[in-house]
Amino acid sequence: MTASPTYSGPTPIVRPIQFVTDVAAWRAFYEDVGLVGTGVDADGWTVLAADSGRLALHHAAADDPLAGKAKLSLEVPDLEEYRKAVAATGLELRPVTLGHGEALAVDLPHGRLHIDSAGPGEGGRAPVSTDGINLQPLVYGPVETVRAGADVAAMLGLTPRVFSDRGTWADLAAHGLIAFHDGPMSTVDGEVGCEVGLETGNVEAVQSRLEAAGRTSRIIDEAYGRTLRVDTPGGFELWVNEWQDDLYGYHLAQA
Repeated sequence: MTASPTYSGPTPIVRPIQFVTDVAAWRAFYEDVGLVGTGVDADGWTVLAADSGRLALHHAAADDPLAGKAKLSLEVPDLEEYRKAVAATGLELRPVTLGHGEALAVDLPHGRLHIDSAGPGEGGRAPVSTDGINLQPLVYGPVETVRAGADVAAMLGLTPRVFSDRGTWADLAAHGLIAFHDGPMSTVDGEVGCEVGLETGNVEAVQSRLEAAGRTSRIIDEAYGRTLRVDTPGGFELWVNEWQDDLYGYHLAQA
């Protein structure tokens, strides 16, 4: 990691925003996976909590360019306290006014990232662990953006965790995870785009829950471990990565 003062402020909550044409169907889907409602519900907007991290669902019309896409965002309890804590690392956050209210903004190599004030609901504010389900959005970009994105995320209060030896993967933990991976740039409407994913210590337990709900899924062995692939209401797969024990080709950030 690039040398910089250590962040010592409140732990941010990872909360991607997924744009969907049928909020109710997607909410039911994620509840079958294991997420729970937080009580944050408005017209075309709902927030669900994993055991670590949260996920916002935002309605989009079928002809909206945002439909089927997702943006990365963070939540914090107090925007001003967080801004000061991040400034101590040398990174400046910009106050901005969005359609829903005040927020903070910062630029990553992948686009603009917004930090919102956390809404009500206690779910999704626990540290990442193998015992539950963790939000793990994936941010894609050229290989040189993987480490650069991880450097900024560390100054935003996330803890570096697992890196690939080739520099093509980096993930960091807070309340939820963010993973950076090499691939086509995932910028969405000038902001940091992402692919919504999850991580758990037991993919069989999640698969059993899905089978009981009548959902179709399959477990695939990848080079880095196993993933549970789940058919979504959008016609594509949700990836649920299993907690990575095999570090061949990878290393812990502090190692």
